[in-house]
Amino acid sequence: MNKQYIETALALARLYGIAETLHPWDYLENDKFVERIQAWTDEFLSADGTDLVSFFESKIQAD
Repeated sequence: MNKQYIETALALARLYGIAETLHPWDYLENDKFVERIQAWTDEFLSADGTDLVSFFESKIQAD
């Protein structure tokens, strides 16, 4: 994995953790969580995204 992928995945995971404390979401199994973060990371990087927070907000609003 390249550095940009890892940094993006870590940032999305951290944002998810923060949002999870503010919203009453159902428990998400670890394997499902990893799949979600991987999919979001792939999508963000393939779209040449520059605003990770806006991207993240759009993803959690869609859920």
